[in-house]
Amino acid sequence: MTALKKIRAGLASMAVLMLVLSGVGSRALAAETVRVGTSAIGSYIFALLNVGASAGIFAKHDIELDRIDFSGGGKLGEAMSAGAIDMALSGSTDLVFIAKGMPAKAVTMVSAAPVDLAIMVRSDGEITAPPQLKGKTIGVTSPTSLTAWLALDFAKRQGWRPTDIKLAYVGGVPSEIAALQVKNVDAFVGSTQAGYVLEDKKQGFPLVTFGYLTTFITHILYASDALLKDHPKTVRDFIDAWFDTVKFARAHKEETIRLSMPHTKLPPDIATKTYEVQTPALSSTGRFEPKALRAVADSFIDLHLLDKLPPLSNLYTEKFLPSQPD
Repeated sequence: MTALKKIRAGLASMAVLMLVLSGVGSRALAAETVRVGTSAIGSYIFALLNVGASAGIFAKHDIELDRIDFSGGGKLGEAMSAGAIDMALSGSTDLVFIAKGMPAKAVTMVSAAPVDLAIMVRSDGEITAPPQLKGKTIGVTSPTSLTAWLALDFAKRQGWRPTDIKLAYVGGVPSEIAALQVKNVDAFVGSTQAGYVLEDKKQGFPLVTFGYLTTFITHILYASDALLKDHPKTVRDFIDAWFDTVKFARAHKEETIRLSMPHTKLPPDIATKTYEVQTPALSSTGRFEPKALRAVADSFIDLHLLDKLPPLSNLYTEKFLPSQPD
């Protein structure tokens, strides 16, 4: 091979290498960083974000997660309104913030009946039956939270007036547990996984579960109006990654439990129990069943957050769900 041919061959090889590197670089640059807020730390449902990231599922869809945890839906709603987060995974009652003007839409129904929530009481307390909660103080996350509505709905189903229980707004589960332990509250509404931990330590137990709410929505994925308008592909990619994560969770029990534990801080036996109870409640379609959506909306009236309901179609969109047209 002459010197000229060698030079030409070398240049050709360099050109091919540059094209390969350019392709790799363009794919890396294509990854979108999405700031995702949650309304609490430690929840198994919220930990699935980290499961999906750790399993490489979000990266496969060119999504990089920047997770930010807030103490309650109120602060999360403020962050969304301020443009500090792009998406949120939170309780269904946070839909009220959209009704009040938060620039966002619900884009995916995440889980249905609230099998992951219960009313917890102390093991050494006097309360051993639901009727004994009358006149007692029940800890909930915030005035607008799903936990607050569940406490009021429980009282209504007992035939009590709303004033027959007292709500204490104490923040997330760690604060609720602390308030129960120092006897600032008589009970609290929180995740069943917290109840399992209390039971294991012989400090408390779930007194009331909410399996009777068969027509309801517990958790929702929200997206900001700015993201929906300016980055619709990112929204679709994120939702696709979420449903791939749900599929992964159902198909890989041990791996999901292992990847969730650093975020739930649960011991293996309780992490397993939590997985077995909560994973079946995850939606595989994300569709907003009208009766369940109406049940959530009615909670806004019960919580005195709205005087009348807005058109429910203003609160959500199914445009970005899998198999939906543009």
